[in-house]
Amino acid sequence: MAETIVLPARLNLSSVTSLHTDLCTHSETDVTLDLGQVTYLGALGLQVLIAAARQSKVAGTTLRLRNTSDRIIAQMRLLGACPETIMEGQL
Repeated sequence: MAETIVLPARLNLSSVTSLHTDLCTHSETDVTLDLGQVTYLGALGLQVLIAAARQSKVAGTTLRLRNTSDRIIAQMRLLGACPETIMEGQL
């Protein structure tokens, strides 16, 4: 069963350390990231999501994004990404 991590409203410098720690704690399990509360995605937040997807591939686990709003998808696009490229661990 996948662990669900509910992400904070702002994925920026002040929240990425905690998110990174949570993701490292669950590095050997399937993880679903719930973006339903996220209103802001900064470049560092995006980098942590991409790194988590890459680590998930190496570990042979699954990382999924859930409840990604149109607003966050637009912010991803401004940063040169989309949910698919994040899940592939690419940018």
